[in-house]
Amino acid sequence: MKKKLLALTLLTGLSNNVTADMLGTYFGADVWQSGVDGTMQIDGNSAVTSYENTYNYRIYAKFEHPIPLIPNAALSFSNIDVEGKGTNQNISLKTVDFTLYYEFLDNDIVSLDAGVTWRQLNGTFQDGSTDVSFKGPLPMGYAYGEVGLPMFPLKAFAMINAIGITGDVYGDAEIGLAFMLNPGYVLDWSLRAGYRIQQLDFKVDDVKADATIDGVFVGLEGHF
Repeated sequence: MKKKLLALTLLTGLSNNVTADMLGTYFGADVWQSGVDGTMQIDGNSAVTSYENTYNYRIYAKFEHPIPLIPNAALSFSNIDVEGKGTNQNISLKTVDFTLYYEFLDNDIVSLDAGVTWRQLNGTFQDGSTDVSFKGPLPMGYAYGEVGLPMFPLKAFAMINAIGITGDVYGDAEIGLAFMLNPGYVLDWSLRAGYRIQQLDFKVDDVKADATIDGVFVGLEGHF
């Protein structure tokens, strides 16, 4: 009887561990020191070509599950607020991303995800007395990868969202390192640092962009 109870206890514990490994929630926030190089203009006339470096942010969450064929999901919000060096020059970009993706590799050494992102872009462009709002949906391809070493609390990661249609290009990519502060806990935390770049080459409503936004970022990520 005792042997049966012991076997049942071990089996239950193993089952719980497998479920915990297959179910997961990630959440985090990054602060991005970003600079702009390029041009943004209204109706082909008013253009901003010189910008101040600013601090911007991103918050995100990912939900992963073991159900076959049903994709995992991620939600992200980014805010980019850039001041031009001229009088009353401001560019504000707010994006909400909804991503559906599959895990093609998931082990202690390599992880690889791929899917699609639906990005809702909302922005305003101010140059002197001219103030224009613009918005639009952007369907994009999504990929994310991690490389780490077993029993070592450091991993490298990279992510990209990108689209190129009829001459318009919108790319958003990042690469960096994550240091796990307390691996193996029910709620574990990681410090993240890296480099992020956005390539804007598109026309939405009356605003045309041909610019690059890039810089370093730091962040904190939780996982349970």
